[in-house]
Amino acid sequence: MQSRVVGYPRPMEHRRKLLVGIAAVAALGLVACGNDDDDGTADSIIEDVESAARTAVSEVSEAADEAGADAAEAVVRNLAAQQGAQEFADAGSPLDDDGLTCEATASDGLDSVEVNCTGTTEDGKEAALTGTTDELPGESITEVEGTFTGTVDGSEVFTTDTLGG
Repeated sequence: MQSRVVGYPRPMEHRRKLLVGIAAVAALGLVACGNDDDDGTADSIIEDVESAARTAVSEVSEAADEAGADAAEAVVRNLAAQQGAQEFADAGSPLDDDGLTCEATASDGLDSVEVNCTGTTEDGKEAALTGTTDELPGESITEVEGTFTGTVDGSEVFTTDTLGG
């Protein structure tokens, strides 16, 4: 059985944001270090550098938060796709060869991750897995704890507090 995962994180995008922020601070720092006899211009340059530094720090922090959210979502999405398929099989509703397609969304602050998966059973019925975890993703590479419910054609076939294990 194969599981597909939607929406891998884009680490290159986050690296680009980090590098742009660092480059901006470095470039403005070099300009501020120049020898300028006009105190008004020097003060203006210092203010510009400080402003650019604050902006760069904010952008770097935002990129780090996004990278953390992307990583948490990827872990939960992968575990839900793999372990959720096994839960459906154990409940007597095995999935077809496409397995589950999952999407995950981390809350602000990474307090929880919500996951929604869809698939089709071997006998052609619509399968869905929904749930939420507040477990720190990465604590385990084989399971995720939370509240998860599997349905087939809208009828609950399982509920569990652990996917995998």
